Amino acid sequence: MLMDFETAIQKDPSKATVPGGGVHPLTRYVMNYISVLADYSGALPDIVADWPLNLQTPLPESYFGSPSELDDSPVSVRFAWLVLVLLCKLDGKAELYKDVALSYLFLANNLQYVVAKVRSSNLKLFLGEDWVNKHEMKVKQYASNYERMGWSKVISSLPEDPTAEISPDQARDCYKKFGAAFEEAYKKQSSWVVPDPKLRDEVKVSVARKLGAAYGNFYEKNRGRSGSFVKFAPDDLGNYLSDLLYGNGSTGSVSSSCSSSTSSSHSRGRRGH
Repeated sequence: MLMDFETAIQKDPSKATVPGGGVHPLTRYVMNYISVLADYSGALPDIVADWPLNLQTPLPESYFGSPSELDDSPVSVRFAWLVLVLLCKLDGKAELYKDVALSYLFLANNLQYVVAKVRSSNLKLFLGEDWVNKHEMKVKQYASNYERMGWSKVISSLPEDPTAEISPDQARDCYKKFGAAFEEAYKKQSSWVVPDPKLRDEVKVSVARKLGAAYGNFYEKNRGRSGSFVKFAPDDLGNYLSDLLYGNGSTGSVSSSCSSSTSSSHSRGRRGH
C-alpha cells in the first residue's frame, strides 16, 4: 500500500502551476493521507513491514527529532521518507514558475502547510519537535528569498544611504525610479497568495519594515524638494502592502495620497482587515 503511495507521489504528472504560488493539491493529498495514517499507531508496524525501504544513504538527521529515532522507529523512517519524497517533488514543481520570487513563495507556502500538518497531528510524535523547528526555519528561509527576489529592485532604486545629501534633480530621479519599481512589483504580486494567516502577516511586516525604513528616511530627507514626482508618501506603502498576498488579483493602477485626498483610505476602503 505505502509502496504504491510513494510511487504515486513520485510519478505525479501535473505540470500546471498553482495560481499565485499557493498550496499544491499534491501537498494537501499527501499530508492529509499520512496524517490520518499516523492515527493508527497500533497497526503501523505491520503496515510498514510490507514496505521495504532500502536507502543507499541514511536520511539526514534533520528529518528526525534526534538520531536515536532513526534507529528505534521504522515507522518514523517511513514517514520521514514520504515527506522527503513530497518535498523533492515540490522542488521540481517550483521550477515551473517563470518568476523566481514566486517560486520561493510557492515553496514557503507548501512547506508551511506540511509543517502545520505535522505539528497538528500524530505525525509530530514520529518526526519530533526538532524536525518541526528545523523545517519552520526552512519556511523562513524561503520567505526571505521571496522578499529578496521580489522587492530588491524597489529597494535598490533608492540611494544606498537614503539620508545622504543629493541634488533636487537626483532626488526627483530617485522618486521616479522608486515609484515605477514599486508599482511594477505591486501589480505583479497582486495575484500572489499566502494562505496561512500567520506566515502572511510575518512576510508583509518584514517587507513593510525594510521598505519603510529605506523609503521613510529618504522621504524625510528630501520631502518638499521634488513636487509632483513624489508618487508615494511613506504611509501609502503600508496601505498597499496590506492588500497583498490574498490572491485577489487586483490589477488597478496604483494611485498615491500625494495626489489624491482619498487614497489614504485605499486599503481600508477595499477590505476591512
